[in-house]
Amino acid sequence: MHTRPSLLAPSLCVLSLAAGCADGGKEDRPQSEVRISATHHLFGFRSLGGFGSFPIRDTVVFTDRGRLNLFDDSRYTITRPSGTSASDRYALEKDGTLGIFVTGGGSEPSVLFRGAYAQAGPASVPAVFQFTDRVATPSSPSLGLYYGTRVVTGQVELAGGWHLLSLHVVFDQTILSPENVGRGVRGGVSIATGDPGTVRAVSGTGTQGTSTQGTSAVTFTGSIQNLLDGGASGDGSCNLTLGYNADSRVMFAAATDNIVYALDADETDDEAGVVFLVRKFDAPASPVDASRVPGSFLVGGHTLFVNPSNPGSDAFTGVVQLSSGGGFRLDAVGSSGAAFAYAGTYTLSPDGGLTISINGTNENWFAAIDRDYQTLALVDDFVEVRSNNTPELNVALGVRRKLP
Repeated sequence: MHTRPSLLAPSLCVLSLAAGCADGGKEDRPQSEVRISATHHLFGFRSLGGFGSFPIRDTVVFTDRGRLNLFDDSRYTITRPSGTSASDRYALEKDGTLGIFVTGGGSEPSVLFRGAYAQAGPASVPAVFQFTDRVATPSSPSLGLYYGTRVVTGQVELAGGWHLLSLHVVFDQTILSPENVGRGVRGGVSIATGDPGTVRAVSGTGTQGTSTQGTSAVTFTGSIQNLLDGGASGDGSCNLTLGYNADSRVMFAAATDNIVYALDADETDDEAGVVFLVRKFDAPASPVDASRVPGSFLVGGHTLFVNPSNPGSDAFTGVVQLSSGGGFRLDAVGSSGAAFAYAGTYTLSPDGGLTISINGTNENWFAAIDRDYQTLALVDDFVEVRSNNTPELNVALGVRRKLP
């Protein structure tokens, strides 16, 4: 069970302690085993540990977007619409484990964000990354998930079937209900064919978890456009509009051939959140290869505590293990430093979807693996009943760990 951190307990892991917290006492600033020189689409979704009284205010959420620039001297910068940050250090291990260092100053401590950067796939596959902010500081008390992919020049063909996974915080509602704190959604959409760079229609169906431990139907509508320049080339950036029933949301997005990473950053439409689209396998003609799915995935995730009388959030980092016999296990650590675990089984669909049954509860989660077998997107959209009255929803992104 994911234990909610106390807002009165210290949750900081300052850089002088960070390696000890994460790695059992290694040096504070390890050298990067792997060095990257590339630019990446970066999206961030953070929220406060405690949301205060209901209804939820849009001031509890903080969205972020820009370009993560990695350099081969183990330094990085982030370019946002407001400008480019000073450089700082990153450390990337051979198995894909990623550390992002943020140097403090004044009353702000130096901190370490833990995550992963894809190392297991072929060089032709655009690298995926994720890291989590699990540290509340005086000027940045929020917690959350950062995610994205390497910028690749060219065109992205979006037509076809996609799994959809999303998690949103909901604002300014009047009815006291978990669905009016957070909503987890799963489903499938189809993107229409068209000429490169044109607006494509999005349509499909899915479900949303409800407070009765059931689901409600969702109809998806909208459009997506791969943004190209005058030379008919782009960097993966997309305009994405998704309609959840009658609720239409405009998002920032970046696409590869197999995954669309999106951020609903507009709090003015009463919701904001994280969206992943994972391209389906072409079953039955070319179904998923079940032998290539098992393995270890380095995951980062965002949690919403959806009891409207005690709402809040957390972020976690950990490992998902998928076994060849259909076993599932998540071992992770939240912002308080307390470890938690979920175990169960998964059923693999020919289109690459995984239905996950959690032991000890009647929860079922959903995940999707990409066609390169390197990335696992997961959503816990099930509003469970717990003795401590802290039902939670989760979204996570996993990167396959590279074996020695």
